Amino acid sequence: MNDYERAGPARDEKRPRTPWGVFIKPGLFAALGCLLAIASSAGAQPVGEPLRHEVRTGDTLYDLAQAYLEDPGQWPELARANGNPRPNRLRPGSIVLVPDALLRRKPGGARIVHVSGEVRYATRGGASGVLETGMKLIDGDRVETGSGGFATLEMADGSVVRITGDSVLRLDRVKYSLVKKRADTALSLDKGRVESSVAPQRASGSRFQVGTPLMAAGVRGTEFGVSVAGGNRATSDVLEGEVELQVGRSGNTARVLAGSGGAVAAGDTVPALAPLLAAPDLSGAPALQQRPLIDLPFPALAGAASYRAFIWPAQAPGGVVGNVVAEGPRVRFAGLEDGDYVVRVNAIDALGIEGRPAVLPIRLKARPEPPVTLAPPDAGTIEAGEATLRWTQAEGIASYRLQVARDQAFTDLIVDEAAQQGESRTLPGLSSGTYFWRIGSVAAGKDGRPDAGPFGDPRRFMVRLPVAGSLGMAQDGDQAVLSWDGEEGQQYLVQIARAADFSTIVAEQRTAQRQWALDGLPGGQYFVRIQATDGDGYVRDFTRAQQFRIYRFVRSGSGPLRMGDGQEIQLQ
Repeated sequence: MNDYERAGPARDEKRPRTPWGVFIKPGLFAALGCLLAIASSAGAQPVGEPLRHEVRTGDTLYDLAQAYLEDPGQWPELARANGNPRPNRLRPGSIVLVPDALLRRKPGGARIVHVSGEVRYATRGGASGVLETGMKLIDGDRVETGSGGFATLEMADGSVVRITGDSVLRLDRVKYSLVKKRADTALSLDKGRVESSVAPQRASGSRFQVGTPLMAAGVRGTEFGVSVAGGNRATSDVLEGEVELQVGRSGNTARVLAGSGGAVAAGDTVPALAPLLAAPDLSGAPALQQRPLIDLPFPALAGAASYRAFIWPAQAPGGVVGNVVAEGPRVRFAGLEDGDYVVRVNAIDALGIEGRPAVLPIRLKARPEPPVTLAPPDAGTIEAGEATLRWTQAEGIASYRLQVARDQAFTDLIVDEAAQQGESRTLPGLSSGTYFWRIGSVAAGKDGRPDAGPFGDPRRFMVRLPVAGSLGMAQDGDQAVLSWDGEEGQQYLVQIARAADFSTIVAEQRTAQRQWALDGLPGGQYFVRIQATDGDGYVRDFTRAQQFRIYRFVRSGSGPLRMGDGQEIQLQ
């Protein structure tokens, strides 16, 4: 039997207080109001073991029904659960069982209005399981979220508590008096973060407190965040209103004004105060997301050590479906259906204080997903004027959208087919250059209209038709002209050498023409090679060396005999 089971109702009210306290003055607090529109829904209740009460002298079933169930009229239920003892004659030292179902029907408690990801509960009686919407948690229950989990709790007075991923929260007290309209809520955050929106506590004696191993935050009608990092630091952040931090047993206090936060580490006697970091700039993040993995990069914020992000459907504020903490200025969310969402991002400083939030509406349209491209390989080269594009087939796809362009922005389109069928497309008559292509899937929509998904990532291929595959040399008398094949828009560097290794260049010409008239070369054997620069700026390798001969003819006339190039012929 544990200490709580031994203690009676009167003893249970005496709980040890943490040596650090935070007291927040009443006031408006407009942080993250978009997360508050939450509607309760019915569901199964978690079932726990009965609470065990050790009877003390003077205990009656009336007293126990009042203490545990806040209704003395529930004593017959207690009697039936314990073999119908006489209500006024309970034997001291005996055990009275208080059924869990009765405990969860009493006023107060916390109703689970939203759950996403991995979230589990554990009751004081030892039961545990997966947390579900509609469950009711009571004093002593605990909630634990996985790294991507999230849960929203609604108290009897309308206060809302949001538990982020990788957190452990214990519900020490979640009581509510129907007669006095008085709430008494005490939560303990062992790790992680909670964000609370507390209903105005008008009734005298109402309390709302979130405690940590290092400090406690108490409020009357406001919103605030509390975080525990690594078990050795706790923080609170304030956007509006005023917070008074009480740190250490010495009673030192400090006021935290709107736009500031406070951090308490183990051993501190005064809190570390700092202004809240500004909201990150999300204006450049892509509002249209076309891949199943939502990817939102943004500029780094000076002073930020990390970033926290939430995402929820635009039509369901408060229905958080993803929350992450990222070390750098880039957040990602996976596993979401297409639709409209809202993303909230805030920076976290080196002390662990969370800054002002930025909100960005986005649209996810990633389905049907584009097929996988097969050929040609990305950045591959085709040495022909015909290219065949290939992609995978997907079940349920009615057709494809295909675009081929000369630029990566797809403004200079040469193919734009919105109803391409099959799994390949051959493009004839291509000239040398760089091309880009992309393809998207089109499914039959539920309303009968085509549902076009996004294009896949652009793929690049190059067409490089052979240059100088056919080299010609025509000579008419002393005039010799080299000619070669090529394409419009190409530039050429032509080199001529005596040796095939081109160790010594005897003539060189840059030209946009596909021929070169050779003048002044002595007769004999030569080698030529050509380097083409395509219209898109691509510089090719030199062609293989090709050999040609220049002939010189004897000219007659007065004086000595001479060759056509003017060289004198010496007779033996």
